[in-house]
Amino acid sequence: MQPFMLQSNLDQLEKKLRDFFSGVEGVKVAYLFGSTVRGEANSLSDIDVAVLFDDAFLQKEEFDFQLDLISKLTGLLNTNNVDLVVLNNSPLLLAYNIIRDGIILKSDEFLRVKFETKIMSRYLDERYHIERHAKESLKRMAESGFR
Repeated sequence: MQPFMLQSNLDQLEKKLRDFFSGVEGVKVAYLFGSTVRGEANSLSDIDVAVLFDDAFLQKEEFDFQLDLISKLTGLLNTNNVDLVVLNNSPLLLAYNIIRDGIILKSDEFLRVKFETKIMSRYLDERYHIERHAKESLKRMAESGFR
């Protein structure tokens, strides 16, 4: 990738990913997120993709499907620098940031709205504690450094 991804390159990437995910049955929702979307991608950046799988998947099926998706995405995008986040079991803050800043590539609207509502509700419930923990951690690091 170029030091700063041009809008036309981002548009091409979005189209390529939208076309790809339109043919993937087990993925109900997909997002593009991270430095690529923020316009901060450089030659060392990866392409960050998040997916919400069908709830019917068993854990082993989900893992195998995830590996298959990563393989197909690296082939499609001609790079090994692809990071795939499975939203079904991702940390709250990561999921919140993805739905807040990400670009929707595929969406089963009912499931997406249900998922985003759940994440937003949990985030708003826990935001005070998340922010307090972050402030305390920064304060400790400032006082004593990394240990």
